Amino acid sequence: MIDQRLLRHLYTYDRSLPLLGTSESEVIMDLDRREQVEGLVRERVTFSSTHDERVLAQITYPANDSGPFAAVIIQHGSTAMGYHSWALPGRHNLPVLWAQTGLMVVAVDAYGFGSRESTDNRGRLGADRADLMFRTRDARIQAVQDLMRTVDYLQSRDDVRNDAIGFAGVSMGCRVGVPFVGLDERVGAAAFFVGGSGPYASWAVEGTEYANLAEDRDLVLELTDPVAFASMTAGRPVFAANGTNDVLVQREPGERLHAALGEPKTLRWFDGGHGDTPTECFAEAREFLAINLGMASAVAGD
Repeated sequence: MIDQRLLRHLYTYDRSLPLLGTSESEVIMDLDRREQVEGLVRERVTFSSTHDERVLAQITYPANDSGPFAAVIIQHGSTAMGYHSWALPGRHNLPVLWAQTGLMVVAVDAYGFGSRESTDNRGRLGADRADLMFRTRDARIQAVQDLMRTVDYLQSRDDVRNDAIGFAGVSMGCRVGVPFVGLDERVGAAAFFVGGSGPYASWAVEGTEYANLAEDRDLVLELTDPVAFASMTAGRPVFAANGTNDVLVQREPGERLHAALGEPKTLRWFDGGHGDTPTECFAEAREFLAINLGMASAVAGD
């Protein structure tokens, strides 16, 4: 097991880095109904992160309220659509649904995805690309630091409650989200969907031309796997949900992560696969976050 002091050192950055934030307004469209969504405000923001990166995020919040808001950062899974994947027809549009209950919802484009994808970026995550494992290591660390910088940005805004910042991540969003929440104690509560721990997100190098990287492969996993950070969530409420028929994150990796998460925690299993998280599960997670971020009015969906 990697020493927690080393993990904290590896992911720590200079918080004095200037944010150099930008913001522009956006129209919110319901792609299922093909109509504009009223009653909400949306901003497209950017700000500086580590290693000269710029984070792009989409922020949605009620139009008839000046705040300050409880804010929830949401992180998408491994998709080229980035944060736009939340609004695809037939998908759970968490930015709109959750903002309609009074939350500020901050959808972040992960490093290498959506607007931040560049040549061969997503290929580094492939199980057959062991030659890119060091880029994967660096990308996962960058994604965690980007989420930390998102908290820096939110705390620079007058319309955000510094004591009420939460997180929700799906799949890959859990892989970077658990380390983020574990390391950043400014996050008050979190929800993790279809996440897990173990070699399913690693590389099979034995018997290949990359067999000499087996030790490095194991070390990359130790430095980035959610289980190494899960116990660091202790003292802050977490919600975790997985599917009983998930063929990507199977039962054992899901149970391993559930067991490692700190208390207090709420654990759920639903009937379905990796992309089948039910509406009711997302609704329960929203209520969980609202309660634990001290936003009682959002519990009833007011």
